[in-house]
Amino acid sequence: MTASHIVCGSTLALLVVGSLASAAVPSTMTPLAHIEANIRAEASSDETTRVTITLKNAQGKTQERVLHWRTVTLATGDKRSLLYFDRPKSIEGTGLLTHENKNAEDERWLYLPALQKTRRISGSDKSDTFMGTDFSYEDLVTEESENYDYAFGEVHECPTACVAVVATPRTEKEKTESGYSKRVLILDSSTHMVVSAEYYNKSGTHAKSFRASEFRAVKGEGAIRPFRMEMTDLINQHSTVMAFDAYQVDTGVPEDEISLRSLTQGH
Repeated sequence: MTASHIVCGSTLALLVVGSLASAAVPSTMTPLAHIEANIRAEASSDETTRVTITLKNAQGKTQERVLHWRTVTLATGDKRSLLYFDRPKSIEGTGLLTHENKNAEDERWLYLPALQKTRRISGSDKSDTFMGTDFSYEDLVTEESENYDYAFGEVHECPTACVAVVATPRTEKEKTESGYSKRVLILDSSTHMVVSAEYYNKSGTHAKSFRASEFRAVKGEGAIRPFRMEMTDLINQHSTVMAFDAYQVDTGVPEDEISLRSLTQGH
């Protein structure tokens, strides 16, 4: 998940326990520079992972879903991602192909194996929920820093040296399409990874809270990812946990493995 609200993206990507307000440190970097450092820290040519999603409602009832997910970054900077559900049986084989485009609207296609049909869904509805979870599509894509204004905020909870960056939509298009009036992103000052985030809806209500934890190395030097992310809907008292395993980065996934043709061909 990126400072992008994912990843999560991805880009697409946030449970850290602790309350150490003193962990906030003065920064010689601008707020924008912190965001750009996060984007670089989470950059990759391709990623592959298996995800167990646990949904919990206000009554404490849980549901579990399992999927596998692949992403590829093109030379243009555009991204392609493809996921399939493995469990439960009722949605096994359901697939989602996403084209994350830098200079055009994002595109998405949903494959329904029971009907053997592919349906295109609007890429501009990025505030829609991601496959019935508490994450929205915009929570899981790469941050497009040109569309936001950034300022420093106040760090309230962080187990390490952190910095808070407040992101507000800059462009009229982003103000219209985003589900948020602002996001408060807490980044680890050393790794530049987002460890938590608070989301405020268009009416200014504190609507969602995000935590990331279990950061581990996924490739040699430098590349780390959170292996657990939790998004809590504070209004509806609902939460989603994403637990990752078999995480691989930069293994040379071919671009043609993430396409409309591969979507309909299944796993």
